[in-house]
Amino acid sequence: MKIAHLTTVDLSLRYLILPQLEAALQWGDSVGISAPGAYVAELEERGIRHVALPASTRGMSLGSDLKTMRQLWKVLKTEKPHILHTHNPKPGVYGRVLGRLAGVPIVVNTVHGLYATPDSSPIKRGVVYSLEALASRFSDAELVQNPEDLELLRRLRLVAPAKLRLLGNGVDLERFNPERAAAYRQATRAALGIHSDDVAVGMVGRLVAEKGIPELVDAASDLGPRTRVFVVGPHDPDKSDALESEVLGRGRAAGIEFLGMRRDVEALYGAFDLFVLPSHREGFPRAAMEAAASGLPLVLTDIRGCRQVVEHGVNGFLVPARDSVTLAQAITSLVDDPELRRRMGEASAEKARLQFDERRVVEIVLETYRVLTENKGLAWIIDEPVDSPVLRSATPADATSIARLHLDLIDTGFLSSLGVGFLQLLYRALIESEHGSVTVAETDGVIVGFIAGTDDTRAFYRQFLRGSLPKAVWRLLPSVVRPRTWKGMWETLRYGGGATPVASELLSMAVAPRAQRLGLGSLLVDTLLAQLEARGVDRVKVVVGEENQAAVSLYLSCGYEVSGQLEIHRGVASLEMIWKA
Repeated sequence: MKIAHLTTVDLSLRYLILPQLEAALQWGDSVGISAPGAYVAELEERGIRHVALPASTRGMSLGSDLKTMRQLWKVLKTEKPHILHTHNPKPGVYGRVLGRLAGVPIVVNTVHGLYATPDSSPIKRGVVYSLEALASRFSDAELVQNPEDLELLRRLRLVAPAKLRLLGNGVDLERFNPERAAAYRQATRAALGIHSDDVAVGMVGRLVAEKGIPELVDAASDLGPRTRVFVVGPHDPDKSDALESEVLGRGRAAGIEFLGMRRDVEALYGAFDLFVLPSHREGFPRAAMEAAASGLPLVLTDIRGCRQVVEHGVNGFLVPARDSVTLAQAITSLVDDPELRRRMGEASAEKARLQFDERRVVEIVLETYRVLTENKGLAWIIDEPVDSPVLRSATPADATSIARLHLDLIDTGFLSSLGVGFLQLLYRALIESEHGSVTVAETDGVIVGFIAGTDDTRAFYRQFLRGSLPKAVWRLLPSVVRPRTWKGMWETLRYGGGATPVASELLSMAVAPRAQRLGLGSLLVDTLLAQLEARGVDRVKVVVGEENQAAVSLYLSCGYEVSGQLEIHRGVASLEMIWKA
């Protein structure tokens, strides 16, 4: 299975969803799609393949965004992932739409935080909510980190209820915990020049106004001389609210120390005495969860996301957004009261232990994938041990799984070019037809192989056209507008003579790679031949590409003989093989 995660930049792949990327490795190929950057090498060292979108940026730029969409379309058509998992805001919109249009079987989106809040202007809310409603029509599941967003999406009916699931958010509790923080404390404080009687206030976040840094700059001037304020995080020049040098200059004048991007934040949390995040908008702030897990009291703004991390008066304080005076008062109350810091820090660690474990988040993501793969007939791809499969006659409900197997494993044939919707219709008709014979191989409820044939191929196709032509044309859109599609269909329908005219035919067969070592192919062929022979058929044809020596060998071992060469589709050489009772 190939699972691809789409973000704007590689930093998000590394620091927001790395556990999900690593968990996908157990099922197959894990791919990160984003702008290239400094974190690509680390991702690839962990076994995650990176595909670059050079035009992708975090900022809003119509030209760059259109270029990114074109690049993403090419990536999706080349990579052909089974699952595309998008992460908003921007990739969550265009990624869902392009993923579905590109034929990705499963599209999942994580709502990290709606880009508009109830306090936003009516115009902004209207645009953001409309885009979210539109994009969600192209996904199979919407994993929402914040319960407040989930309630809003349900209340406004922006997303189909069946697609919604509360994901929550979490951090690595082995990396972030009070014991590790305490072990780092002395050395890190010494490296930062923090004296024993200083109180260190820490913030981790990008240097943008939305993170509330201007308010922290104003508040810093009202803090006492014992208070040291540190801000950890990179510049983000692509964003429209990137901090200007004037704000940073005022911050330095007020005593704030800007440490830049750091990879040792677990050590820095150990050096801090309390954590602050005066954001204007959050989804479910990771840095605040890390600080809580490290055992720090918190001062956050009273907004969505922050309310999920801080219980006011228990493990920290919630203050109004854009209010530097109240922010300074809350910080001061913790600076002046060591016992309050200790008590709230312990409450933070306990809250993180119970609510912020990232392993639970990964479990929800993988379970969502598993359910969707079963619903979409893709469960056979998950590379898990296979017991001896049970063979049974196919039912109409199996058509989806059979179509997916065909599309992925017989991807060079003409029928595969017509898409999964047409294949579903065709196999359902074949299963329901008195001329059809379809058998599936199943293990633990998962179809891992199938074989399909007819006792009269011409009769079946006539029946199919009479009963399903309007549906077939609809399923073929937009491929039906291509002349080569009609040409290929005409060649398929008029075929039937060959070197040795035989009405009965083995039409298609596929076995999942993980089941191919079990001799399942021979068993399926023998089963189909026995079923057709029981109907009075004494000869069964199969047409196989001349270059497909594995299939030719299989049919020869099952009693077939080569009867001649033919060319159903122009330029494609095939062998006609006949089995005789």
